[in-house]
Amino acid sequence: MRVDSRINKYNPRNPNRRAVEKRVAEIGAQYMKRAKKLNATFAAGNNSNPFLSAYKSYGMNGIKSLVVGHFGEVNKGFKQLNCSLAKVATESQEAGNITPASSTDHKRKGAYALFKKRFKVALGCMAIRTQTGLMIRRMHFTKNSRSLIEV
Repeated sequence: MRVDSRINKYNPRNPNRRAVEKRVAEIGAQYMKRAKKLNATFAAGNNSNPFLSAYKSYGMNGIKSLVVGHFGEVNKGFKQLNCSLAKVATESQEAGNITPASSTDHKRKGAYALFKKRFKVALGCMAIRTQTGLMIRRMHFTKNSRSLIEV
């Protein structure tokens, strides 16, 4: 699977599935596998599967993974979190001091859109900074000698 800067998807098996959604499914499967392994190791005779049931009881059928891709691409769970945080930030009393949106705006939709955009931009910048740092740390793998690396 490859994703370019325009979020075009190149996946021969499933062209409608994004890389971050694929990673979310992998994370869920890994946690289920670990819980089953813990049940087999520590609760072999117990049919109630305590580790698996504890995992499934957390949230709604397990954990909610938040995944950010290489180009600031996010999964649906992260988008929902972004919307929830923007709603909470809009409803706070400090929002009037932070945003230029009018407090007489109907349900402060202007402030909501502004916070949502700010959170999205901050997330994208954080993802790009993280990716750049990772590339810089891996630079020594591409050069023959550490003296050739200019940082």
